[in-house]
Amino acid sequence: MRYRILGPLEVVSAGDRLELSGERQQKLLALLLVNANSVVSFTRLVDELWDDPPQTAKRQVYNSAAALRRVLADDLATSAIGYQLDVAPGDLDADAFRTDVAAAETAAAEGRTMDAVQLLQQALAIWRGPVLDGLDTAMLCRAADGLREERLIATERLARLRLDLGEVGSLLGDLAPLVAEHPLRESLRATLMMALCRAGRSADALTVFEDGRKVLAEELGADPGVELRRLHGEILRGDNPPRPASGSFLPYDCSDFTGRKAEIRRLVEAIADVPDRAPAIVAIDGMGGVGKTTLALHVAHQLASAYPNGQYFVDLRGFTLDDERVAPSVALETLLGQVGVAPEAIPTSLDARRDLWRSKIAGQRVIVVLDNAADAAHVRPLLPGAPGTVAIITSRRQLLALEGAVPLSLTALPAADAGELFTLIAGPRRVEGGAAARAEVVELCGRLPLAIRIAASRLRHRPGWTVSHLADHLRDTCRRARTLTVDDRSVAGVLGWSYQHLSPVQQRVFRLLSLAPGPDIDAYAAAAVADLPLFDAEQALEDLVDCNLLDQRTANRYLMHDLLKDCGRALAESSDTAADLTAARGRLFDYYLHLADVCCRPLTMGRQRFEPELRYRPAVVPASTSDTDDVDRLNREHRNMVAVAQFAATHDWPGHAWQLPCLLTPYFVQLGYRADSLELFDGALRATRRLGHRRGESIALASMARAKREHGGHSEVMALLDQAIAISADLGDDMLLAAQKSDLGEIQFRAGLLRDAGANFADARDLALRAGDVESQVNFTLNLGVIQCNLGDFTAALDSFAQAQAHYQRTNRTTGEVVALINIGWVSHAKDNDEHAADHLRRAVALSRGIGFTRGEGLALAWLGVALRCLGRLGEAIETGSAAVTVVHLAGMREAECDALIGLAESYFAAGKPDLARSTVTKAHTMALDGDLSLAEARAEECLAHLAAAEGDDTRARDHWRRALAMYPTESAEAENPRVHLAASEATCQRCRGRGLTR
Repeated sequence: MRYRILGPLEVVSAGDRLELSGERQQKLLALLLVNANSVVSFTRLVDELWDDPPQTAKRQVYNSAAALRRVLADDLATSAIGYQLDVAPGDLDADAFRTDVAAAETAAAEGRTMDAVQLLQQALAIWRGPVLDGLDTAMLCRAADGLREERLIATERLARLRLDLGEVGSLLGDLAPLVAEHPLRESLRATLMMALCRAGRSADALTVFEDGRKVLAEELGADPGVELRRLHGEILRGDNPPRPASGSFLPYDCSDFTGRKAEIRRLVEAIADVPDRAPAIVAIDGMGGVGKTTLALHVAHQLASAYPNGQYFVDLRGFTLDDERVAPSVALETLLGQVGVAPEAIPTSLDARRDLWRSKIAGQRVIVVLDNAADAAHVRPLLPGAPGTVAIITSRRQLLALEGAVPLSLTALPAADAGELFTLIAGPRRVEGGAAARAEVVELCGRLPLAIRIAASRLRHRPGWTVSHLADHLRDTCRRARTLTVDDRSVAGVLGWSYQHLSPVQQRVFRLLSLAPGPDIDAYAAAAVADLPLFDAEQALEDLVDCNLLDQRTANRYLMHDLLKDCGRALAESSDTAADLTAARGRLFDYYLHLADVCCRPLTMGRQRFEPELRYRPAVVPASTSDTDDVDRLNREHRNMVAVAQFAATHDWPGHAWQLPCLLTPYFVQLGYRADSLELFDGALRATRRLGHRRGESIALASMARAKREHGGHSEVMALLDQAIAISADLGDDMLLAAQKSDLGEIQFRAGLLRDAGANFADARDLALRAGDVESQVNFTLNLGVIQCNLGDFTAALDSFAQAQAHYQRTNRTTGEVVALINIGWVSHAKDNDEHAADHLRRAVALSRGIGFTRGEGLALAWLGVALRCLGRLGEAIETGSAAVTVVHLAGMREAECDALIGLAESYFAAGKPDLARSTVTKAHTMALDGDLSLAEARAEECLAHLAAAEGDDTRARDHWRRALAMYPTESAEAENPRVHLAASEATCQRCRGRGLTR
């Protein structure tokens, strides 16, 4: 599928233009295209499509999207919050235009001017007229303005390149109307003036200048800019050729320079965008070895022809182990020598040297590269002062105090560019057939250019090595440091230079942060590991960011590069005692234990609770005001907590190895179990048995059972819970026993053992009542309501759910309220009141999204789809069911995914799409079989029976109903449907009863 927005909106498939009916449908597609491969929310779409949205706006968006999907098929995806149009590279004409423009810039930078011209002509030929002609919303107008500007910039660039190739006559014919159309574009006017001069028409060039001066004065009240005035003066004097260059002192540009296209573009554009009254100053910062100097020199070489009066360079040695920083006065002596000032003519004072340097380059187009600056004060006296000059500065610190500088923070290379650099240096033959190993090597090098260069060079000079052999060396952190050292080049040494310039507090924080196993850290965790007040920890973190020893990609979250972690750990082992390091890890691990307890306690809702065993209670933890705060905090921290648990399981920290996963169980239940959760709970169980911690073993067994429950296998889950219950009963721990009996009842319910489940829920409720735990009592009563509904006692069930909902609202337990609302919706559906069901389920969806309750959102969406189907709103039912499948699939909820797929299949069937219905329910049936999910399998059999009956195959339909009836518990309300069909040999059935959500 090809999409065209550079002109009237068009969709082309297999060479044929597809028809789009209706302006709203076209606007919807246009909005999705200008945000291609990103989700556009329903709310944003409504705001863009209507000035005063009607009450039916959202439904009209659904209808328009459904109509689009018939045209676009799988390209249009529905998420829980909106729509996303997936567009492959090159399938959108705007992307093709930008690709050609970028390729042209690369060709021009490499001296391939003819190729650049052809690429720009090819890019501009893609345009068919005004962007999205005839379609106007606020977002579309902004997008159109941006694209028009890109087109004009490309047009200007093409004109300059054609002039460089000597085109004059044809160029004049193109430029004159362009200048008339855009009279305020000074760059176009300057190109026209130069072309006229080269055609021997200097008088006409002066007339073009005068016309421009008048237009600028009348329209803007401004004078022409520096470039136009300079060109005007040169024409008047007849000395248009540029001044001769005074020499280049730049070190060589790397022949194997790779990547950094976006950074190069940003630097070149930043230099071009500087006002004519000031010099252009750009400051590149980044950690050691990230390629700052290489990039600065590459850009300086690219721009050299545009700054022909000199290219200068000085290494300021701002970060060296021997503290041989080049003083500004000494650097100025070097620069003055480069511009030709005799040694005896160089003044002695710093101010005099600075003034002489600036006077020598005033009025000239020069570039100066100031490499490895320590800070803003180090480099400030060396900066040029006149327009037309460029200073490119590199530093390991962010030069926040440098006035007028455009900053660029350099990070590690993207994976593709890192792999390409490795191949260029090692040689293509050395990496043949080793793509996976090469990818691992560049990741182990942290995609740091210096590390990649050293590793690739080592491979190139070791004929007996393979890429896999090199990867083996880099996996071992001890051998990694040696492998990444060659002669005078050492990654560890380069990184260590920055450490030497830190204060003692900053050095200690840097060392101890390297002990954190997780991917990032915040100020609270840093305060714990370093045993500092929160304010001091925050200050140290920000200082380390300024020094590029930490990265900050989102507010208040700090990341340390893997190679910096290696460096920090090595420094810690040499500077701190083993006891100090153990205490630091203990403080950090206990912080995460305490945080997990604080955040998960409101989510526990009747499940097993325990107080964590802490040696170091944190002095401060983040404040929490709601369930949403707790879930948000866990979303940010769970990867760190999981990393601590994994480290603890393999490094002799058994207390944390079992407590952290078990404390996180409510979070996993709410958000869905991650792929590594079974491994976590296996480590937890082994740790409790190693410690001989019986209560911990019981808790770990029950947590393991919950994790396995999401993957099917009822018998294994029941066996684990039986073990946990036996231990809890032996310990006399009534509340732990109650929680585990409730868990057992839930899995029995899923296995169709309704009476056994009811007995365990009743036991759990009685234990909670005896202990005076009202919250748990309500939760277990709600679970009994689920059994009542499945046994057909809808009135009692509805009363149980309503009481639970009232309790959760009084106690501000949003998660519990969601569960109650879903169950009320389910009972209302079972009682044929689908409007009432839909109202409650919509409320459950909204609340779930508000607190990040993925499980509740997925189940509520699934049941809402069923209710909408029964109300005859089939389009909404299909969209809602599709969203439900997406949510529960991403959360790893297999049984819920089966139910959501079956509900979606029923909607497809009702909408007259039997093929989609069959493929969807077959997927659910396969999942149910693989996961030993008997109830889900029975529901899938029912759906298959409906399909067979609709096809007139009564025999096959009866076979499916028989299998469904055999799988349902005899007393289950769900068994009534296949029983009735088999008795009456009916061919259709629109409604399924049963199911529900337990706590």
